[in-house]
Amino acid sequence: MKYYTSVTEFNCGVDLHSRNMYVCLMDRAGKILVHQNIKNNDFAFFLKRVEPYRHDLTVTFESCFLGAWFADLCEDHGLSHVMAHAYYLHTIQGNKHKNDKEDCKELADCLRTNRIPPAYVCPRDLRPIRALLRRRTTFVRHRSQLLGFSMIDLMAHGLETPQIHARSRTRWCAALRAAYDEPFQKALTEANVAMVEHYNRQIDLMEQKLVRHASTVDSQDFRLLRTIPGIGEVLALTILYETIDPDRFPSVRDYVSYSRLAKGMEESGGKVLGARGSKMGNPYLKWAFMEAACLAKRSHPAFVQLARRLQKKKTAKKLVNGILAAKIARAAYFMLHNKTAFDPRKLLKGVDPSSVATPDRRAQLGELPQPGSRRLSLGATVPAALGASTSRAL
Repeated sequence: MKYYTSVTEFNCGVDLHSRNMYVCLMDRAGKILVHQNIKNNDFAFFLKRVEPYRHDLTVTFESCFLGAWFADLCEDHGLSHVMAHAYYLHTIQGNKHKNDKEDCKELADCLRTNRIPPAYVCPRDLRPIRALLRRRTTFVRHRSQLLGFSMIDLMAHGLETPQIHARSRTRWCAALRAAYDEPFQKALTEANVAMVEHYNRQIDLMEQKLVRHASTVDSQDFRLLRTIPGIGEVLALTILYETIDPDRFPSVRDYVSYSRLAKGMEESGGKVLGARGSKMGNPYLKWAFMEAACLAKRSHPAFVQLARRLQKKKTAKKLVNGILAAKIARAAYFMLHNKTAFDPRKLLKGVDPSSVATPDRRAQLGELPQPGSRRLSLGATVPAALGASTSRAL
């Protein structure tokens, strides 16, 4: 864990909340100069209170839903600042007396003594794009929940459940509407189907806007990511706008760990106490790489061979997917860092070379999709010969 090194004479800790901020400013010796609650998050009044010390001042605050807003204001007004990673800031959680007044004091003291673990601040122009992509994920989950309710209702009435397919949305909704005669059950089904159709329209609009932006502004990285087996438009968008800048990770191991694909370990006194840290990192990247692994091992010969080899070692199915996902994450890191297309020969060591195709010049240039392929609903590109059995739900 790396900590921020403060070189200024004055250090300020700010505890942000929805309706107020508590501010504590102290000098290098630890003398408190300002310790005040500012209502309504009045940034102008905050600037007035710290004005005598602005010439040599650093401000810190915890990463929260207001962190990016406060970081932007500090940047606009020329204030040196650092956002503290709340998960790793254990000293605040360990205090015997914990309140807003003590929290901001502890933040200022941590900054003064170089104990602030810095958090990454997403560039302000990319935040709306990432937020739209994450909201799309939320809508997909809500839609899946409604689809699950509808399927349960069908099974509860002894009716046959139709196969959900991305290209049969209209037929599926029509069949669901015609499944019941009872008026209240019909009303319930109509409400579910109406919401599913609304989510379908909104999700399609979101995807179109995101793909259009990525294809014009970040076209090179977007196309490079789509050369990875199992990754299409949606997964490429997720990886691209959740990674943002691969250079912010010191090594590929840090990137894989950030993607929640590196297993943690807790050991003390020579005894292994178990795994830990499974929730540390970015859940959206883990989802994207795990989905890509599931799709790649069904469509790409080299991934199929590697998965079978792991299964022969009696590796659990979940672990096989995790190993493949970690390999794909490593490939994505180097591809974004070096601006190169996917080369399976570098990734899948020990796999039969005859099953690994050499990337052609068109793939190196990012000219996708390849002929004779079709896109899954998750955005993955697979050979058309695989048929409808490989498609995912809606």
